[in-house]
Amino acid sequence: MISRIHSHYLQRLPLIVAGIAALCLSACDQAQPVTYQIPKEQRADAMPTMAAATTPETSAPSKMNVLPGMQQAANEAGEVDFITPEGWKKLAASGIRKANLKVTADTGSAEITILTFPGDVGGRLANINRWRGQVGLEAATDEDLPAFTTAYDISGHRGLYVRLEGETQSILGALLPFHGSTWFVKMLGDTPTVLANEASMKLFLDSIQIEDHAH
Repeated sequence: MISRIHSHYLQRLPLIVAGIAALCLSACDQAQPVTYQIPKEQRADAMPTMAAATTPETSAPSKMNVLPGMQQAANEAGEVDFITPEGWKKLAASGIRKANLKVTADTGSAEITILTFPGDVGGRLANINRWRGQVGLEAATDEDLPAFTTAYDISGHRGLYVRLEGETQSILGALLPFHGSTWFVKMLGDTPTVLANEASMKLFLDSIQIEDHAH
């Protein structure tokens, strides 16, 4: 009797083993985690400062990150004409920049740019303080502005001339509210070169003519 049971068990043993193996495989399949690879979100940098990415270079103008809508706003802002001062090199306009120029001397170099943005881009003081930070100066208050800013007419509209003298880098520039946008004209570079070109910078500002769709 025991011999018959043993023989019967041996005959069914392959089926039992196969069943156990199937159960193990099924359990393993169910335990396997499913991994999904989510692509990284492409984020634009925060709103660039007015002085951001404008360090003078020896060849091509520096690049600026462009947020969505900025290029369209620049395109719709109209064209700008100007006279290039003697000794300055006019470069091709690029991206949201309406103009790129460069001046080089034995004392160093400077880059001149014209940009426009919709709205006031944070306000007059915030923009000036961005520029101040770019040349290593501390933030200013509204009460400080008369020490380094003066009213200045550009293209028939009242703007603000800004003179920021840093230890190694300086800025000469202008902020111009213009039909709901703000235009920024800036020379940034080595302090001796920038200051030596102040007269040329004012001639440049005087020559600027912005296409005026409002008239």
